[in-house]
Amino acid sequence: MNQAVLKRFPNAAPRPKVTRGEGCYLFLEDGRKLLDATSGWCALHVLGYNHPQVIEAMRDQMSKYCHLDINQWDNPQVEELAELLLSRAPKGLDKVYFSGTGGSESVEAAMKMSYQHHYNQGKSGKQFFISRDLSFHGSTLLTMGLSTLDIFDIYSPLFADIYKKIPLHYPLWERRFDESLDDYARRGALDLEKKILELGPDHVAAFVGETILGGLLGDVPPAPNYWKYIREVCDRYDVHLILDEVYCGLGRSGKIYCCDWDEITPDFICVAKGLGGGHAPLSAVITQSKIETSVKAAQGRVHGGHTYQGYSLGCAAGLAIQKIVQRDEMLNHILSVGERVRNRLQSELETHPFFREVRGRG
Repeated sequence: MNQAVLKRFPNAAPRPKVTRGEGCYLFLEDGRKLLDATSGWCALHVLGYNHPQVIEAMRDQMSKYCHLDINQWDNPQVEELAELLLSRAPKGLDKVYFSGTGGSESVEAAMKMSYQHHYNQGKSGKQFFISRDLSFHGSTLLTMGLSTLDIFDIYSPLFADIYKKIPLHYPLWERRFDESLDDYARRGALDLEKKILELGPDHVAAFVGETILGGLLGDVPPAPNYWKYIREVCDRYDVHLILDEVYCGLGRSGKIYCCDWDEITPDFICVAKGLGGGHAPLSAVITQSKIETSVKAAQGRVHGGHTYQGYSLGCAAGLAIQKIVQRDEMLNHILSVGERVRNRLQSELETHPFFREVRGRG
């Protein structure tokens, strides 16, 4: 039967029909009850399906209005959510820019603000963005160029010549036998420094990285001190550090911001999936006052924006979700369960000839 929907995978077999979700379970039209161990396939349902406190908050918001343009009107929940997001942010991050509805918009907004800030400092030549091989940062044109996916190659003629890559950071694959973990971490930072010097420091805007490599490799934490060494390189050459925590941020690692494990402060942290938790779309960039000061003194506006920035219904859902996720009890639970699962896998698999490692945070 012909269908009206143009699907992303038009050759795929018909998908099972879902009648409802409850907690971590999906109920299908054919009567089956399935445990969804994927958190909504792409890890966004951090509190499961239809969490009662979140649904109540959304119903309350819908009884008032579903969305107001935050550039024209004041929605107090936007400020409340921003304050909550900053309450556990790395030291020095004190502003939240609500970028839109998805992670791609968050990363793209950080890239644009990075360039705008450099431009306002009289450094308009800082146009290059450096990322790592086997990274994924989004599917808008600007973020596709940062990513490493063969399916994006078809669009490469449309990409601006502003993207440069350095090797991925993966200790299991890339560390040499004669290297300590610290040696390997320093070599990763040296790769970045060499690329900056090759391009010229006056031409590099930012380094963009997932705090732990996510979907394309599967939760690869960095070697100890890796991000500290990267931060030092960025500071040395006035290059912004943009951390993409769309996948790994907001509690997923057992800390609100995954970079807290690494004890660094980036210039931008991008968040999305866990922010609205599968109940409503929402994304944001956590950044510094210097970005706002720069914009105030120059153009008077961030150049860029979307209709659903600070989506009212999304902020209601996000506020309810983050009030639950950001409790110490929840974070301790995430750490405890994660440690138990990793230890069990290690003990069960360590003698298997094909076993190499168990990894992850939280």
